[in-house]
Amino acid sequence: MSEVVFLSNTNIQIAVGSSAGNGVKVSKLYSAPLPEGAVLNGVVMDRDLVTDTIKSTWQQYKLPKSEVMLILNSPQLRANRIDAPIQADKKTTDYIARATADTEYGRFTNPVTGWYLISKDNKAKTQKVIYETAEFDFVKTYVEIFEKAGLKLKTIHNGVQIATEYLAKSAAGKTIIYMILDGNSLVTIFFADGKFYYDSTSRVFSQPGSPEFAREIYSSVSSIRQFISAQRLEVTLKDIMFAGINQPQVSSLANDILNMDSEIDVSIAVPPQGSTISDGPAAFPFYVYPIAGLRKIDEKLPILKASKQSKAKGEGAGFSKKLILPFAGIIALALIAFGVLTVIKLSKQSELKEINDYINNPTVVAQVAEYDAMYANMEEIGTIQGGADLLNEDITSYPLPDSSVNAKILAAAAAHDVQIKFNTYSATSGVFSITASSPIVDDINMFIADLMSLDIFYNVNYTGYNLVTTEEDESIWQINVVCTLAGNVPTPDASEAAGEVN
Repeated sequence: MSEVVFLSNTNIQIAVGSSAGNGVKVSKLYSAPLPEGAVLNGVVMDRDLVTDTIKSTWQQYKLPKSEVMLILNSPQLRANRIDAPIQADKKTTDYIARATADTEYGRFTNPVTGWYLISKDNKAKTQKVIYETAEFDFVKTYVEIFEKAGLKLKTIHNGVQIATEYLAKSAAGKTIIYMILDGNSLVTIFFADGKFYYDSTSRVFSQPGSPEFAREIYSSVSSIRQFISAQRLEVTLKDIMFAGINQPQVSSLANDILNMDSEIDVSIAVPPQGSTISDGPAAFPFYVYPIAGLRKIDEKLPILKASKQSKAKGEGAGFSKKLILPFAGIIALALIAFGVLTVIKLSKQSELKEINDYINNPTVVAQVAEYDAMYANMEEIGTIQGGADLLNEDITSYPLPDSSVNAKILAAAAAHDVQIKFNTYSATSGVFSITASSPIVDDINMFIADLMSLDIFYNVNYTGYNLVTTEEDESIWQINVVCTLAGNVPTPDASEAAGEVN
């Protein structure tokens, strides 16, 4: 039997069971509320509250204190898919490290990365893997919390990717969207002809069962349809499987969306074929993540093992330095002694006296002391200069939201007859918020594609389309676009450029 724990912002969920072929066999499901503010997007805000909740839940349900798997959905535990050559596990680990060195995963201060195998294509000699990256301290925090609660963590995984692989069997050959609502966080997983294309996480502001909630869900569906069009996929999207809300709420959602689009069929999520739940399938939509965690995972490098290896390397390097330094000092002293003894043996007494007189000359001693003081002063100045250079580089690279940025956005919009409204700009994050409008959806798509190609932006995100009616009674499409400015790349001045040419 295995125990899988899923921590959301509001609840702790536990699934007890085992893998069964390509599915799972669930024996028990448990749930307990988390104190408000104890966990936020997978990040522990109050260690004591989380520890006490886990400990009391285990005592309440009399659960065995064995190794457990932890499932989280957090921007601090990032997961991605990659195609790698079929090779030894150690070489695959090195391949992943090289492939992710220059990506956003390289932005962690002290990252640890684990990975597991999804599938192999022996004919193409490639394998699909999922790698997960987190800060060392992020992983360490959860290890310490579970140890303090009397439990031992076996592994930690990103919940969205675990759920995606678990639901892939049900999606085989289908074009389908799985939506999982956890509090006000909505995860959307899209398959086309059985092939996984992407997942996204968004915030929901309306209550399930309300017409506003249906409009938010339909907006997400419209975004995926735009993605299908942009990718030129020859598929028709009809099916939505929803988890995280009950059957009456799903029925209300289905009716509301039916009034907006008769081609969309919304139904409640059911466990994939081959999975059994002792309490019946009705519990599945509320325990997708921990149930998916019971499925057999071909872990090659668990992130906890990677974390221990990272710690061992750091401690090993420190230990080696402590071990080498005393021996190096002894060897240095021995060499000096050997040199002095050799000089004493081979030199005449008068030469030795001359050397000693020179060494002990007050003028020489004063010059050496002066040199040492000057060297120390130069080192301090060099440190200050280095800090000033880094500060100048940070300041110069900070994105500048001048009129040229607006001009480029307006030029891209004008090229496709798209109307632009500038909403906000945050100097802290370097983020522009704009609204793009056009009666033709494809014009907006091409405008966004042009924005993505501009090197002044580090990232461009956009939400779903809304069809609105203007004061002139015309129907136009609107979309919210968020553009993150890229940092400035310093341009060498004339003297530096001349030096490079020479």
